[in-house]
Amino acid sequence: MKATVADAIGYALKDLGVEVVTHVPGYGASESFLSYNTINFKRFPISFHEEVAYTISHGASIVGKRSVCLIKAQGFAKAANSVIDSLYTSITAGFVTIIFDDKTGSHSDSVMEIEKLLRGIVFPYTRAESEVVYDDLINAFHESEKTHFPHVLIVDSDDIEKVIEFNQQSFAKSFLYKRDILQHVVHPLFADYQFKVYTSRKFKEDFSSIPKPVIPNVPIDLPKNTKASAVKYQPFFDVLKNINADIVTGDTSSSSAYSLPPYDLIDIVTYIGGSIPLAIGAYLAGNRNVWALTGDFGFIAAGHLGLLEATLRELPLKIVIFNNKQAAATGGQPIPKTALLRILAGYDKFIRSITNSQDPFEILEVLEEANNSDDLRIIIVDY
Repeated sequence: MKATVADAIGYALKDLGVEVVTHVPGYGASESFLSYNTINFKRFPISFHEEVAYTISHGASIVGKRSVCLIKAQGFAKAANSVIDSLYTSITAGFVTIIFDDKTGSHSDSVMEIEKLLRGIVFPYTRAESEVVYDDLINAFHESEKTHFPHVLIVDSDDIEKVIEFNQQSFAKSFLYKRDILQHVVHPLFADYQFKVYTSRKFKEDFSSIPKPVIPNVPIDLPKNTKASAVKYQPFFDVLKNINADIVTGDTSSSSAYSLPPYDLIDIVTYIGGSIPLAIGAYLAGNRNVWALTGDFGFIAAGHLGLLEATLRELPLKIVIFNNKQAAATGGQPIPKTALLRILAGYDKFIRSITNSQDPFEILEVLEEANNSDDLRIIIVDY
């Protein structure tokens, strides 16, 4: 068939069965996003920040749904916090970010040499040829699924309205998610192992012989310097383990230690502040009881960007904010008392509080109310 490059991208995503599509407006990306929505009779909303958009799609791919993120080159740089950590995870279904490259700066405030950035962080990518962009996108998903890495496809935004020819086929496929904290939880305890795996994978070497680390039990086997921080969360997780959530996401912080046995409660962790967009991705991938756990520092730093998107999408996520009043994971730097209140000022109707973080009865009452609610819940646990 004959169609524009934008339409060819939309048809390729349809033929791949891609169901999770995120997009931050920009020339080339917006035209392709509109084509996808039109072709698939969808009304997916835009995202406001590329870090959130990228992480939503990443989260969906981990739990087994093909996903795509449509952004500009500068936007990929804005998402770098999430981008870097995604390289230390293993995805289940294909995840492709299409970067629309404005090489002459005709639609941007500056020219960015995106390939230099990608080579610098050793991020897998290919540059599409406009005449065969349909096939290049199909191949990008297949490469992502073969390597279990996210993949970037660079498209020249100046060619977005160019008419090309391509042959449609069906490439839909289903994937089975299996919980694996060594592949899905980016954590200091696993850093050495995950770096070695990443290094082997980027050079397409076999990493199966790399010795896996001993998985410690929480909290008794944790290092002394992190054990005290984890112990204070134990009453909360003693209750949460009875909730039976589909997916629980977390931040790289003290609380993410409860991804470990015997609790095994947190399934996916990437960057500090990433738990909420990861949870959005898990929800859009078909899970319905999804919890996101974050500290107050991570939420103030980045998590609130995901919260905005969750509310605009009207998703009934269950969000827990551990209100430590300090940056507990980085040395205990104090957080201004008003910061959290200011950010949450517009969310009053969704907020529930646990005033005594060591009282299992209060914790149970609040968590059960949230679990039974069909609406968004933001639970603030006071420490």
